[in-house]
Amino acid sequence: MIIIDKPQLEKRNDKVILSVDFEIEADRRKLWYSFSNKYEEYLIVEQLDAFVVGLLFLGLKTGHNIKLNAPISARLFYSLNHYLIDAFCLVNPDYKRIKIIPSSLSTSDFNVANTAGTGLSCGIDSFATYFEHKNEVSPYLIEYFTFFNVGSHGDNGGDKARKIFNERFNNVSQFAEKVNREVITVDSNLSEILKMKFQETYNLRTISCALLLQKLFKNYYYSSGTRFDHFAFNNKEIADLDMLVIPNLSTESTSVFVSALKYSRIDRTELISEFPQTYEHLDVCTHPYIEGRDEINCSECYKCQRTMLTLELLGKLEFYEKVFDLDKFRKNKKKYIGWLLSKKKKLTLDRELIRVIKEMNQMDSEIYFYMIKNILYRQKLKLKRIFNS
Repeated sequence: MIIIDKPQLEKRNDKVILSVDFEIEADRRKLWYSFSNKYEEYLIVEQLDAFVVGLLFLGLKTGHNIKLNAPISARLFYSLNHYLIDAFCLVNPDYKRIKIIPSSLSTSDFNVANTAGTGLSCGIDSFATYFEHKNEVSPYLIEYFTFFNVGSHGDNGGDKARKIFNERFNNVSQFAEKVNREVITVDSNLSEILKMKFQETYNLRTISCALLLQKLFKNYYYSSGTRFDHFAFNNKEIADLDMLVIPNLSTESTSVFVSALKYSRIDRTELISEFPQTYEHLDVCTHPYIEGRDEINCSECYKCQRTMLTLELLGKLEFYEKVFDLDKFRKNKKKYIGWLLSKKKKLTLDRELIRVIKEMNQMDSEIYFYMIKNILYRQKLKLKRIFNS
């Protein structure tokens, strides 16, 4: 059994810490989230919504039911019991079906600010979310950006992840200033508690932070990489479940939406390239920024190369010369396409990009050479493992 006590609020200098004590197998632990004290009035201390969402994967992984010593949103409780727990167990056979045991259910609407927010990483998806909502009116107009430290900067958290979080925030804050928006940062020890792969748990980690701000956000947009037709139950691929998962994390106070669902990744890239504010701030890199590197992005990882190739196919790559090393890309371009074609397990975004490459007649003998080379190399490794076993 995981037992979660009621939320506690603690002030430390210019910070406010919202936390809960919880018990698992007689081990007492604390889950905390840290905010600037200017947002204290918007933190929800009346319910355990955020903490249940944050710790749900711990329960699914260990098979422990979750007992609550404070109220939970009735809407969220219903969604967890009737949809989300079963869905996660279908996707990941390692998870155990568990129960949420509430002390009471709340139907209260705590929202007072009637605003909208979204996470900002300065990646393709988060930029697409912001620019898609530029012409909305309250409470659907995005008035706040959020930037969370719950796993995207390092699966298991700790000092290294916190350092990357702070470094990446510099770019986020510069963009936010250009478009006249505030950024709400949230630090947490959730990663240290879960000790799970971020790519298998990221949606609940992210929304757990947003649900702490239910008094501020009437609407919150989650920037998924998926499109409407990507929905699927694939083993441990929770990204393809976003359309089911995210809306079912809504409460009586805050509605959570999956944004930009009508756009493919190529469509989103084209959308954001129409806005010059992105030219100096696009950050898609899987490698943290290294001091002394001129560009934000390494221009070598698979996400950098995928984005640069997409921009080139759209005729927009030159706009982003301040954030990418274009010479490095051009040198490695055909190797990357060969690797992409040779991949045994192609993601939805891979298949989408390959289709455009072929439609635009980008194939040549050098690309086929690299494709065959990669395939043969994998076969060699496979045979080596067989003979050594």
